[in-house]
Amino acid sequence: MGGTADTARGRAERWKLVVTLGVTFLVAYYDRLNISLALPLIAAENGWSDAETASQGALLMGLFYVGFGIGNIFLTPLGTRVGPRRSLVVIVLLWSLFTALGAVASQVLTVFMASRVLLGLSEGIQPPMMNQLTNTWFAPDERSRANSTFVAGLFLAILTAPIVLVPVMERYGWRSGFYVLAIGGIVISLPLVLRYVHDRPGTHPRIDDALARDLERRAGIIDVDETPTWHLLFERPFQLLLAAGIVNALVSLGFASWLPTYVSQLDGVAYGDLAWLAAIPYTASLLGLAAWATLGDRTNRRALITAAAYVAAGAFATGALVAGGKHLVWLTVALLSAAVFCISSFMASEFAIVQRIVPRARVASGVGLYNGLTTLIGGGLGPYVVGGIIDGGAELRDILTMLALCITLALFLGAFARHVRY
Repeated sequence: MGGTADTARGRAERWKLVVTLGVTFLVAYYDRLNISLALPLIAAENGWSDAETASQGALLMGLFYVGFGIGNIFLTPLGTRVGPRRSLVVIVLLWSLFTALGAVASQVLTVFMASRVLLGLSEGIQPPMMNQLTNTWFAPDERSRANSTFVAGLFLAILTAPIVLVPVMERYGWRSGFYVLAIGGIVISLPLVLRYVHDRPGTHPRIDDALARDLERRAGIIDVDETPTWHLLFERPFQLLLAAGIVNALVSLGFASWLPTYVSQLDGVAYGDLAWLAAIPYTASLLGLAAWATLGDRTNRRALITAAAYVAAGAFATGALVAGGKHLVWLTVALLSAAVFCISSFMASEFAIVQRIVPRARVASGVGLYNGLTTLIGGGLGPYVVGGIIDGGAELRDILTMLALCITLALFLGAFARHVRY
């Protein structure tokens, strides 16, 4: 950047904004992951068999994604009218409430399940609102870095959740982890949003009018159009990216949901070991985010790079299933880490690609439609499909299923790259 917008204040306020979004994404993702980390303890408390753990766990995990997908699609227009800042304030309060409700009402399974749906609904409009903010505050050639900054919160959550939550849950019971997160949303996320998140530079109290006008000019701000974006469903590039996104959600969210439980079931692994064993693959995801985002920006061939990475992910994941079936703990963790590293290639470029193909005036609703459908379908099915594969161990059909999913995504992205070079 140059001129007025290159002042220290201009840079600082914009990046404080996206770092704040990253922190809120981290806390929200903790709320999402807590069920997968608590599941071994919940199963032991209720005396569930392995089969019951798989079915009930898949239901608890999948219900969140149903609510999350519905919230993305149907609540985003409301969030657009209210504005990103006020929307984030409201949903931080709501997701903290529903996280605590899950612990309080856990003795009644139906209420526990309802709390997961409500949690998903409350978190559903967060990604569209964050995309709206980066679209408003950053120039087009900066948005990949801006998006990656808040997406890093997701990967940091995946990395640190076992380290933070497993010791708390192991010592004080799994419900304590839920209460800690509910308090964290109020104590950490809410003050940061109130301080640093503003809908556009012109409404920021610490940015003068001249600087605000320059930032808005560089970002190319246009008035938000609240017209529905259903027409995107009939456009071929969106269809292909949506299909790839559904498969990615199925694989990546299924992995995120089941990885701790899968590792905990390997011979010789105690629950407390998850604090570091599960963190190893998640560290790979964070490293992958940085590596794939940099490679995509330098080559401008994000779709093809991700397609190749996903083929490699399929090979590593199938190898991990074989190693897990033989209870080779370290080899399983190493291969899972390599698979997760490759899977993170999709998240590194996903929102940048979506912003590339949806109308600029309707970024929030376009992202909401995309993210809602991918999460509703892929995220809702992911815990069942991946849970079934993991429960099957190293059966040939399970290995082939995992490999086929990864190759299918690569084919969708290869077809997408024929329409959009990005």
